[in-house]
Amino acid sequence: MTVQLIDADEYVETERVPEVLKRLGDVQAAAEAHPLGLRDGLACFNHLYTVITSQVQDDYLDGSFSNGDFITRLDVAFANRYLRAVDEHVDGSPAPWRCLLKLRSDGRISPLAFAVVGVSAHVNFDLAFAVVETGEQMGRLSLIDHDDYQHLNDIFFREMRRLRQHFEDPAERRFERALGLTTLENLIGDAVVVIARYLAWEKAKRLWASRHDGSADEAAEGATARSVGAFNHALLMFDSTVRHAFTALVGNGGRS
Repeated sequence: MTVQLIDADEYVETERVPEVLKRLGDVQAAAEAHPLGLRDGLACFNHLYTVITSQVQDDYLDGSFSNGDFITRLDVAFANRYLRAVDEHVDGSPAPWRCLLKLRSDGRISPLAFAVVGVSAHVNFDLAFAVVETGEQMGRLSLIDHDDYQHLNDIFFREMRRLRQHFEDPAERRFERALGLTTLENLIGDAVVVIARYLAWEKAKRLWASRHDGSADEAAEGATARSVGAFNHALLMFDSTVRHAFTALVGNGGRS
């Protein structure tokens, strides 16, 4: 798969997010051509990413952002990091994405777990560096930009629960109901997104302060890749073993 990266300066502000959506459409088509189709690991996350990005575009057109230049540049910088990761050979992809790409065809892993790992890679690993890149393009990183950044949390709140239901199959829903997890998982999911995005902004501020020290940026990116990659791999392993076994048990119990 070859996906061309986007140069924000080649597009007027109103064309940037639609261009991102075009690239995500290319990724989706290529991912669904893999053996698992819609349940392919990359296809699962890319679907979620496309829905969220479409909502960013809708809110942009509705005038919900105070600085369209910032939010559209950030959308492009954020997308480019993802496109670059999935376009690499698997072994050359950053660790947070590598485990998803290596295990994308494992049918024991739930679509929801693939989507969650993709969100983890993109928010916990990519986001802070994308914010700094956007700040460098604009020559500033300010509180005004932070307000628009925070508005993205509203989009996540609107969409994430519906997307979560989209990825669950009946057996997984029975598993969650049996253990009383549905409401708890929704609350935890909301909190995790808010905290992760808060930490990403705080990291971006630290990176912004040291942006002229290339070695510091490289060290920070390497350390983040290792920690997020280890977390993501552990989550996929848990899902493919413990959660898969319990879901199968509950599913069999529901049919007996």
